[in-house]
Amino acid sequence: MKSLRELLIDGTGIYSICFPEGSLGNLEILSACDCQYLQDISTIGRLRSLSSLALDGADIDGLPNTVGFLRKLRGLSLRNCWKLGKLPTSIGKLELLEVIDLSYTGIMNMPRSVKDLRNLKTLKMAHTPLRKFPEDIVNLENLEEIDFSCCRSLEGEVLCDISGLSSLRILRLSSSNVAGLPTSICHLSHLQTLDLLDCDKLQALPKLPSSLVSLLWGSNGMTVPDFSYLTNLKELLLKDGEQAKAEWPMRLLNVITPDVGWIARLPSLETLQLSLPMVTNLPGNFGALTQLQELSLSYMEELDLTRLPSTSSLSTLCLKHCTIHEPKFSGLKYLSDLELDDCDLAKIDGLENLKLLEVLKISGCSITSLDGLKDLPRLRKVQVFSCDHANLSELHKCECEVDIHS
Repeated sequence: MKSLRELLIDGTGIYSICFPEGSLGNLEILSACDCQYLQDISTIGRLRSLSSLALDGADIDGLPNTVGFLRKLRGLSLRNCWKLGKLPTSIGKLELLEVIDLSYTGIMNMPRSVKDLRNLKTLKMAHTPLRKFPEDIVNLENLEEIDFSCCRSLEGEVLCDISGLSSLRILRLSSSNVAGLPTSICHLSHLQTLDLLDCDKLQALPKLPSSLVSLLWGSNGMTVPDFSYLTNLKELLLKDGEQAKAEWPMRLLNVITPDVGWIARLPSLETLQLSLPMVTNLPGNFGALTQLQELSLSYMEELDLTRLPSTSSLSTLCLKHCTIHEPKFSGLKYLSDLELDDCDLAKIDGLENLKLLEVLKISGCSITSLDGLKDLPRLRKVQVFSCDHANLSELHKCECEVDIHS
């Protein structure tokens, strides 16, 4: 057993792991995931050659201080150890540690010693009761990914200077109560992904780094600035949750209409999702988005389809809660996926011209005709939900898969 390098005991019923001193001196990988009765790991510090330790879902309430003896450890996963409330100070001695996953644990605060994890690249703490952004990680210059998504107790403004996170590529704070980001975020020249979805308290953003490739932001009563300087953006999602919940008459009382014309000046944009109810139509320059592949629009009361990009790149279109006065889709002949959800339109004019269409989804619409459906050679699936399908006789002539739900 002394020469054993890998031990996998996932899903077993063990409740204790006992390693006599020197018994597994060459063990490099230990995985005891989903061992729901495992409580005793007191001798784990004797595995001095260990480089990867995974205890996901174990019934442990802490790590022994001797974990600091695992000087060769590079990966530590404690995901779903929901009884785990804190880490020992000795965690800072794991100088080679690159990845630590504490998601779905009970950890509220990080020990000060995490500042010594100089090789740390990934820190995941999603779905934990983390209370504030840990200031002791802000100078970890090798850290590339931080995931604090769904940390509901994480609130207030992030006031610490995070410019020391010079290698950070991914920052996820979605579904937290963060109310503000530090201005120093603009100095993170390697940041590519910023996920701020469902951050209901985050109503404004500071200047962001131009390196961003993906920006996801959803809040209540958000103020959308001009992001046209983010010329590397490939994915953009903007969602105002407060406006979406309001009634149309109440929204119309708000005379401030966000100007989203700057979006057309994002030359690399491939995926765009807009759910800004005060924006009732697209600006006329949207045809400039020649790289756009996926487009999702919600709550547009005066949507003009002629303003959509008609280039061959646009393959997926999703319209939700939109009013389309002239539903002429014939110009979107390169679409492969079309979804209409709770839209006010009686027919899909020009449907027969969508020769590349493969999937059509209709939900909660007042459509009474699907003329041209049988003329679509690539169509393989039609889904109809909560519509008066009795009048849609074309569905019965369709040779593709048809899924109907009342």
